[in-house]
Parts: sequence; C-alpha cells; structure tokens
Amino acid sequence: MEQLLATFHSLNGELNKIHKEACTEISVQQSTIMHEIQSRNEPSMQETARGLGMDITTFSRQVQTLVNGGYVKRKPYPGDRRIQILSLTDKGSKKVQQVDADILKQMKEALASMGEFEQEIIVRSLRQLHRILGGNNG
Repeated sequence: MEQLLATFHSLNGELNKIHKEACTEISVQQSTIMHEIQSRNEPSMQETARGLGMDITTFSRQVQTLVNGGYVKRKPYPGDRRIQILSLTDKGSKKVQQVDADILKQMKEALASMGEFEQEIIVRSLRQLHRILGGNNG
C-alpha cells in the first residue's frame, strides 16, 4: 500500500504539471471550472461549485475573474433571480478546446513508448478507478 500511495502522489504531481503547461492566460483551477461548466447544461453557481467540491466563496472569486476575462457568462435564473446560471463564451469554449488539445498532445507523447494494447489497458484501468471513486462513466 505504501507503493500505491507514492504512485498516487507522483502521478498526481505529473498530471498537474501537464495541466499547468496546457493552461495559458488562465490558472489550472479556472480551467477545471470551465471544463465543469462545459460538461453541464447551463449549471448554477452552487451546482458547479458542489460538483467540483469547492468552497462557494473561492469559487465565486474564480468565476468573477473568468467573467472579467471574457471566458464565462453569468445570468440570473428566470424563476429565481438569486440563482446565477453559468455558461462559456465563445472565447471560453475555445480556451477549453486549446487546453484539452494541449493535454491530449502531452498525454499521447507520454504514452508513445507503449504499444496500443498497453495504452488501452491504462485507459480502461483509469476509467474503472474513476467509476470506483464515484466519478461518472466518462
């Protein structure tokens, strides 16, 4: 189990490096928020923060920075103006696509020394781990 823990921390650090290198003009946290907004259909502020396991105060500050940067739009929910609905702007959608493309490129380079079968095993294993940990079927 010690080896598992060491692998977890090491892999987490390497994946964070890849994400950070892919993020230009925005932070990793902001990229994660934008990806969550994109994966949902016009989510509320609370729904998105909860989905990310983020404190609403920290989340609100990050969203305001993204709004100011032209990446995210906020609008009041028609039935209750206290609820704010989030969506990406065209600029935000393009930024998410750019970050995803850069991450995918780096991941492909990292896996290039493996055969197709080994790569498939890794992807399947990571999907299974994600399901076990409570993630979606993504």
